[in-house]
Amino acid sequence: MSLGTNIQFYRKQKNMTQEDLAEFMNVSRQTVSKWESDTAFPETDKLITLSDYFGCTLDELIKGSAEENFTEDAAGYDKEMNSFTRAICLGTATVLAGVTTLLFTVGLGLDETIATAIFMLFVTIGAAVFIVSGIKHGNFVKENPNIKPFYSDEQKRDFRNKFPVFIASGTVLVLLGIIALMVMQSFVDKVVPDVMTEESFDALCAAVLLLCVTVAAPLFIYGGMQYAKYDIEEYNKENNPDKPFADRLMSAISGGIMLAATIVLFIMGFCFNNWELCWIGYPIGGVLIGIVNCIFGAVKK
Repeated sequence: MSLGTNIQFYRKQKNMTQEDLAEFMNVSRQTVSKWESDTAFPETDKLITLSDYFGCTLDELIKGSAEENFTEDAAGYDKEMNSFTRAICLGTATVLAGVTTLLFTVGLGLDETIATAIFMLFVTIGAAVFIVSGIKHGNFVKENPNIKPFYSDEQKRDFRNKFPVFIASGTVLVLLGIIALMVMQSFVDKVVPDVMTEESFDALCAAVLLLCVTVAAPLFIYGGMQYAKYDIEEYNKENNPDKPFADRLMSAISGGIMLAATIVLFIMGFCFNNWELCWIGYPIGGVLIGIVNCIFGAVKK
């Protein structure tokens, strides 16, 4: 294919008119038309700008066949992964919001039965989101265990630049919650017994921390899942029917750890009424999963 044909193909993939591309390149529409009809050749700096914008190399733009190199997302992978990411973020935020609401209501002296009922409502909604999205995503994976890579280097690079922002924002929120908890705890001796018990005040302190965690958790999850979305090779490896036993075992253990963390949350909360610390199982679970991954990674080597 000629340079002009490649430019025209990439332009149409971007849903741009000749006028749109001309405005972006700061040239006239007639100039773009001449490029595409091969009656004029772009200057070197224009070629570099075009290749960066279209997400291809200079050789691919000038000598290659854009249509042959272009890979379409025929399976709807990007749409499914975005939908699944949003669902997991929503479900997680809903459950954590339930814990936060429970702590606030207990701290404000609301009847514990009503507080627990409100909490269970949040958990029910969150569980429904997890179940529906999990089944839907599982069906997609079964139908599409292998996806042909289609993301351009530019798309991957753009998200890699955004990824630190999600992680840093979530970390800052958690640290702010811890700082707020420490500051509030310094006033525990000044709590007026007739107004609020020390236990209620502790619940309010924990609620402030959990509020920050509720906002931070979806940021971590969104960043992590979207980062993984662009690694299609890993997706194909993970869903390979002939996946090694060690990898399947590692996935099963990781899932079991997070289920155990959820069980710890309910036991500490409902059996020991220790809602301010029941969330601790999740970060511990995350660390344990990291340890499991390191061990299995070393064994496979």
